[in-house]
Amino acid sequence: MSYKLNLENFDEFMLESDISKTINFQLPKNLGNFTSKKEIVNKDIVMFKTHTTINESLSINSKSFISGLSILVNLDGEYRYSDKSNKSILDIKKNSVFTKYVNEYDSVIDFNNSSKSSNLCLILRDEFLEKYFLNKIERKDELLTNYKNNISTNFQKNFENYKIISLAKELYNSPFEGELNDLYTQSKVFELVYKELTTILKEENNLCTCGCSKINYEDRIALHKAKELIEKADDFYTLEQLCKKVAINEFKLKFGFKELFNTTPGGLVLKTRMQKAKALLSTGEYNISEVSSIVGYKYQQSFSTAFFKHFGVLPKDLVKSRNYYF
Repeated sequence: MSYKLNLENFDEFMLESDISKTINFQLPKNLGNFTSKKEIVNKDIVMFKTHTTINESLSINSKSFISGLSILVNLDGEYRYSDKSNKSILDIKKNSVFTKYVNEYDSVIDFNNSSKSSNLCLILRDEFLEKYFLNKIERKDELLTNYKNNISTNFQKNFENYKIISLAKELYNSPFEGELNDLYTQSKVFELVYKELTTILKEENNLCTCGCSKINYEDRIALHKAKELIEKADDFYTLEQLCKKVAINEFKLKFGFKELFNTTPGGLVLKTRMQKAKALLSTGEYNISEVSSIVGYKYQQSFSTAFFKHFGVLPKDLVKSRNYYF
C-alpha cells in the first residue's frame, strides 16, 4: 500500500535561522521517522543533516517559504523529487549533488518501501549569493525573475564533483564537538560552497576548462575509475591494461588525466609506487630487493634511482635511519 502525507510545521524549524537544534519527527501509522540537525554556520549559511527511515511506500508533500540557494548532497538512499514550481522530476541517487535557487517551493518526495536516506543540505542566504554568485552568473535576470515568481531554478551539471561528496561526508560525520566543531564545520562548508559555486559558474558561463569537447560524461567516469585503480596499488597496470580495464582509449586517458587531475597516468603510477615503497621500507619487514619487486621493478638499481629522484634519498639510507621523514 502507498501512503500520502502532508508535512506541516517544518518551516518553523527551518526559518529559525539563529537557532541550532535537532528535531525528531515520527511519521504517523508507523510509516517511519526522520531526524534533522540544524547548524548555523554563520548569518548567511544554514546546514541541515537529515536521516530518514521509511517503512512503507510513501509520498510526502512539503511546502516551504525558505529562500536562497539550496545545495543538497544525498549521501545514502534513493528517492524521487518532484518540484511543482518548475514541473521538474528528479531521481535522486546515492552520492549525488542537487543544487537549486528557490524562493518558496511546493514539492513531493516519493520513497519506496523500507528505504533509508541520509543527506546534507546547505542553504545560502540572499546577501551571500548577491556578493559571491548572482553578480557573476550571466543569466542573473532570468534567475531573479523565476525567484520573484516562486519558480525554482535547478542547476544541472555535466559531472558531479567527487570532492563535494567527500566534503559532505566529512561534515555529516564530524568527529568534533563544541568550538572545535564550529571551526571544522566552517572550514569544510566554505570549501564545499566554493567548489560547487565555481563549478556552476564555469558551466553556466561556458567557461569550463575541463576538455568537454573531447571528454564526455562516460569518459570522466572511466577516468575517475582509472585513477582509483592506480591509487589502490593492488596491481600496477600498463597503459594498455588500464585502457581495457576502464574501457577508454589511450588518447583520452592521457588527455583526461592532464585536464582533470593535472598529472599523467604514468606520473600517478610512479607516485603511487614510490609511496607504497616508502611505506614498506619504513616497516622494516622487507629488504630493498623485495620492495623493488613488490612495486613492479625488475631491476633493483632502477628502483633505487627512481626512489632517489622522487624523495631525494636512497632506499638504503631510509633503511638505515628508519626515522627519515620526507
